[in-house]
Amino acid sequence: PSVDLLEAFTEHWKGITGYYLEATGDTPAKQTDIPWRLKQMLDILVYEEKQRPVGEAGPCLEYLLQHKVLETLGTLGKAEV
Repeated sequence: PSVDLLEAFTEHWKGITGYYLEATGDTPAKQTDIPWRLKQMLDILVYEEKQRPVGEAGPCLEYLLQHKVLETLGTLGKAEV
């Protein structure tokens, strides 16, 4: 079965942000499924990039940029240190 890459990408992102919305502070992020979810998101972006013509951004990369995913990850990471 074909997987909708954007749907998978956004589900992983929701899983990450959901952890921070519900976090009690008991479990460090590195001991959750967050590292796995980040790896899945990276794999999706790499796969999407390989399927696209050079210079054309795919829907997952567009989502990453429009929703400031990297900026948010940086903010969340700083807060956890």
